Amino acid sequence: MADYHLEGPKPARIYEVILPKKLGYFGKIQQVLEDLFDEQAIRKIPFVQQAIARQRQKDAAFDEEDWIGTLCQATRGYSIYEMDGRYMSPSGPVDERVLVIRFIFHNPLDRGDPRTDFLAASLEVVNHLVAQRFAHELGVEEEIWFVEYHSPRLAIWRRDSASPSGQ
Repeated sequence: MADYHLEGPKPARIYEVILPKKLGYFGKIQQVLEDLFDEQAIRKIPFVQQAIARQRQKDAAFDEEDWIGTLCQATRGYSIYEMDGRYMSPSGPVDERVLVIRFIFHNPLDRGDPRTDFLAASLEVVNHLVAQRFAHELGVEEEIWFVEYHSPRLAIWRRDSASPSGQ
């Protein structure tokens, strides 16, 4: 039997980006989400280029490589699910299916390293590298929702490295 130990509960941040589910969006959604795992793609995002320029003006010692590295490491995954709902529009009730993309951020155990403060970077990652890109690049929706959950706690049951694999 495998041995596990409890890590946490520890602070976490949860964000969801909610946008209408439309077949024409799938390619763009996939590209935006895949770019989160590609350092060169992250460097090309206008928000990232502007943020680097602003930081350099404020602080000559700004370490672009560390900042980009933190953005790249902060997103370790996401989940996508669909939700059906109804909302009131000026012309009456509208039924709509939406995609919800959920991100859960937490810091690894080596809290002393500022490059692993993923909680601090999480808002920039999801709000600008995902939600803002959808808004600008899809460009046709009235609204794209961005939800932040306050004060969640995360507990992880992690398999001990010396434990045999589950059989």
